[in-house]
Amino acid sequence: MYTIRDFQKGDLKAVEDIFAMYWTDPEFLEKLSHKLKMGIENTQEYIDKKYRFYVAEENGEVVGIAGLRTAPDHMKVYTKTENPAEFYVLAVKHKGKGIGKALKLKRIEEAKKLLFTEAVLYSPNSHKDSWGFHDKLDFERVGEAIAPDGEPGMIWRRVL
Repeated sequence: MYTIRDFQKGDLKAVEDIFAMYWTDPEFLEKLSHKLKMGIENTQEYIDKKYRFYVAEENGEVVGIAGLRTAPDHMKVYTKTENPAEFYVLAVKHKGKGIGKALKLKRIEEAKKLLFTEAVLYSPNSHKDSWGFHDKLDFERVGEAIAPDGEPGMIWRRVL
């Protein structure tokens, strides 16, 4: 089974390798790495936006990563409550083994502890193969959206 724990500095390389399985844009990959490094350094932005990253570990190997943060303004137009979190990123080394579900449940649990009232997430059209996964665990499709980078996708939400 998987152990879900807070992301740590020593996880960075394994997590970057997992990210590279899903995203090829060097600028986006650098942005993700920067967010992780902000957590290692415990920067003020990281604290203010309530960033949290969690890894799934199996037999000492990092096999997944998930993050959450305070929902940015462009996501709040899709929310119903006053204090939404954005489920920021989710990537796993092996699909269909329950890693993503375990990480999603961890984010729900942690978002509630942080007093978030709702979770929203965006998935681009280029990741349509994951959309069925997002439809589970009481998440509802809110509708189509365009990300700040111009990529079309879909938004989900769940009141916590």
